[in-house]
Amino acid sequence: MNRIELGLIAAVVIFQIFTTVYAASADRTQVRVLPKFAWVLLCLFVPLIGGLLYITIGRPIDGESGQGAKLGRPIAPDDDPEFLRDLADRFKHDKDNKDG
Repeated sequence: MNRIELGLIAAVVIFQIFTTVYAASADRTQVRVLPKFAWVLLCLFVPLIGGLLYITIGRPIDGESGQGAKLGRPIAPDDDPEFLRDLADRFKHDKDNKDG
């Protein structure tokens, strides 16, 4: 075996371990499509495809699980109304201090 083959095998094994642990640590009530134990077994015994399927369609996507994409959150500071209000208040406070 040459170095490229060993590197590819190592990458697949690392990905398999990562996705299996990722699936096992997810909240069982928030995993999508299949039950949690099925995802863990799929990630463990079908190395590349099982992990890719879990990451694309099985993982939790809400903010409560601590995993996946966080939905409903402002993307940038200028999209956050609370940040803009605070910024306006600070600007007004700084302006009042300079004038006084």
